[in-house]
Amino acid sequence: MYTKEKQAMKAISQYAGQRLDFVQGGGGNTSYKFDDKIMAIKASGYSLAEVEEDKGYVTVDYAALKREYDALLTKKDADVEKESLDINLNNISLLEGMDSKRPSVEVGFHSFLKRAVVHTHSVYSNLLCCAEEGREMAKEIFGGSEYGYIYIPFINPGFELSMHIKEECAAFERTNGKAPELIFMESHGIVSTSDDYEEAIAIHDKANEMIIDYFGAKPFPKPKIAVACDGFVSDTPFIGEFIQAFKAGDAYFDDTILYPDQLVYLGGNLGKTIHISADDGKVTYETGMKQAKTVEEILLGVTYIISELARSGKTLKLLCQEGVDFIRNWESEKYRAQLVK
Repeated sequence: MYTKEKQAMKAISQYAGQRLDFVQGGGGNTSYKFDDKIMAIKASGYSLAEVEEDKGYVTVDYAALKREYDALLTKKDADVEKESLDINLNNISLLEGMDSKRPSVEVGFHSFLKRAVVHTHSVYSNLLCCAEEGREMAKEIFGGSEYGYIYIPFINPGFELSMHIKEECAAFERTNGKAPELIFMESHGIVSTSDDYEEAIAIHDKANEMIIDYFGAKPFPKPKIAVACDGFVSDTPFIGEFIQAFKAGDAYFDDTILYPDQLVYLGGNLGKTIHISADDGKVTYETGMKQAKTVEEILLGVTYIISELARSGKTLKLLCQEGVDFIRNWESEKYRAQLVK
């Protein structure tokens, strides 16, 4: 049952998950609507590269989820983040033989988009989304292109972001006669969406190529860690060179927060199980291999974006303090951070 739909879900997930310049660590998510009720979405705790035809995702009743989100919007004095999480969990509708896992925390906005959704934390898209000039650059790059797009200011992930995306997509469609194919989310990442999964992939590819061309962006380095006596060390020259050039130790990365994944995987660990030395550029991980690899990928993404924006003369935009406080206290992100350990 749903053989072709499962293959489509695997295809869009593997496409994004096999590119470290598109997703680092457990970042990003994909979804595919099997019919007018069932939607597959990446499960929390899995990377996109791990998604197979019968693994790495959960299925939800997205039709019911949309109705309940709309109803929650009109409810007075509701704890919308808690109640929307309950909605997400209560509308899990597993197919036979599936493992019981949490759907991605972003299941809400996926429900309101087209059939296939590819959401990544591409380092190229984040050259826009982590720059003060991001909205203006998006207009320069995509304003005259075949793709409709919207640019969303940073909004706390979860219910609030889902409903804002729904409203912005509807407004775009009223003005342009079609829904947007691309969504850029400040301090977050990129979304491509289409009713055809191969087209969703093609749109995501083309959008990233257009940004690379605009910036003349350098190739994304390959992350690497090495075994050390007390855990692991970074073996990625780009990271060490960046740390020394920017004099960036633990305090620098504690203060220079670009997006939620950086906070989820590094926050609270710097100076404890993760040590970054501004003197010699050395990064040490007193962690297991999975966590060390995840943090190395996140650290490489952050340093690449900062470096490329500096080289291009653009202004770095940090995650707002309200967003930092929200992510630090959000149960869903604490859950995701714990899984990588």
